[in-house]
Amino acid sequence: MTNQFSEEIRSHIRVIKKIKVINPVVKNIAVNLAEIDIIKYITISEDYIKASSEITTERNKIPVTKIDHPTAVGVSLLLELDFKVIQFYEMNSPVKGYGSKMVDAVIRALPDDWSAVVVMDWSGGFWEKMREKYEKIDIL
Repeated sequence: MTNQFSEEIRSHIRVIKKIKVINPVVKNIAVNLAEIDIIKYITISEDYIKASSEITTERNKIPVTKIDHPTAVGVSLLLELDFKVIQFYEMNSPVKGYGSKMVDAVIRALPDDWSAVVVMDWSGGFWEKMREKYEKIDIL
């Protein structure tokens, strides 16, 4: 429910109707992502968070997170709440610096007993740099 957020943050976030209570870690991730100046659209579902500077033109208006998109800055996170894991599924940042800002926003929200996972790394070194900076990141 979006009433769990401040007025300013709420304007960026859409919560899928099935969700009655947002997990506090998910809420913190969403708030941190909403504080990044270029991120304008965030969708929270039971099993993912998507945040982006752009949305699709279809009826559902999904945040654009597609890798190699020419203009959209965005991230798609898979939520494995039972295992206390956030998986970086897709991330795109044609604007230098926003990739690390999105990673920082996620990692800062994670309690000590949570971790972040990158299952497929096609970044050419980005995730290795993030792993050096944040010990919570596991690259599989």
